[in-house]
Amino acid sequence: MTADPASDLVRWVKEGEHLFRLTLESLRGAAALGSKVEDLAEENRRLRQDNEALRRELDVLRAERLEVADTFKAFAEHVTHLATLALQRLGSRGQLAGDAARPPQAPRVN
Repeated sequence: MTADPASDLVRWVKEGEHLFRLTLESLRGAAALGSKVEDLAEENRRLRQDNEALRRELDVLRAERLEVADTFKAFAEHVTHLATLALQRLGSRGQLAGDAARPPQAPRVN
């Protein structure tokens, strides 16, 4: 404290105004941050919902992929079985051995 109480009072008022301004700025900043936190929380909730929806879709696609793979496997087994039967029938008639021994014939011209 100085000998002049008026100058002390002016200094205290100026310091009080400065502290009041700092307090207002802090409150405004806190309000802005609170709003930002709410926005981020909303975005986080939305992203979690999107993530869950994508997980469900991925599960469906995986199940469909397994179903398609099983279908292709059954189809390939069926084709293999038919090809084996055809080869057996041709081989049992001696056609495979006979066809391999004969040279290819030229097309006939009439």
